[in-house]
Amino acid sequence: MPTRAVSNRSTARRSRALALARANEVPSPRLDLSSLVDVAFLLLTFFVLTSTLDPKETDIAIHMSLPGIITPPKTEVIPENVHLRIDEKGVVWCEDVAMDANAGERDLPVLFRHLKDIRLANEMIREGEAVRVFIDADDAVSSQRLVDVMNCLAAVGLSEVTLEGFVD
Repeated sequence: MPTRAVSNRSTARRSRALALARANEVPSPRLDLSSLVDVAFLLLTFFVLTSTLDPKETDIAIHMSLPGIITPPKTEVIPENVHLRIDEKGVVWCEDVAMDANAGERDLPVLFRHLKDIRLANEMIREGEAVRVFIDADDAVSSQRLVDVMNCLAAVGLSEVTLEGFVD
């Protein structure tokens, strides 16, 4: 019977397998997943490149008035700057019109409605531009009255405020 030539590599494998079998340690089967990962990335790339996205919906440039908001007539001039003046009695004036004459009232409802109308009209006409408010308070005005006016401005949503006319 002819003898087969056995390589050193195959004898090393056999001797290792026999040694593991004697020690009751059988190697667990292994599965190489590197090619599976490559295929998954190729499929992912294929689907990303061949898929189409829905076009974005765009806003239509239509300005509509909300119920309850009166849009100003086209001839009315909406001020970019609002000048408020607080006299020594605590009366709040807006463009030479007395808004809230009762100095004891802290809510300032007339000023609130007037400033809110100006802010809403300004948002409709000048998109992105804020209304600037300039406050000129008499030196005899209590700080509480000035704080009441500032609270009213904050409630309306006007944040660009400049204080004027104070003596150093």
